[in-house]
Amino acid sequence: MTDSQIKEANRFYWIVKGMLIPESWSEQDIEKTYHSYMERIWGNHENVVHAVGFEAAWAARQASKINNSKK
Repeated sequence: MTDSQIKEANRFYWIVKGMLIPESWSEQDIEKTYHSYMERIWGNHENVVHAVGFEAAWAARQASKINNSKK
């Protein structure tokens, strides 16, 4: 999966579950979630409301990864 697909899978998971995908998940599990949740939220025009906070959470996770890689 590309980085943008992983981010999008996390966005879908955030919309449905209100949190990011656990970092321990395999790429295969993330891909399954991507396809499953896309079908789940497709056509749900209210999903934007549930996406509030995702970008901040995603940015924090990415910053944490960068900081951890520098150690």
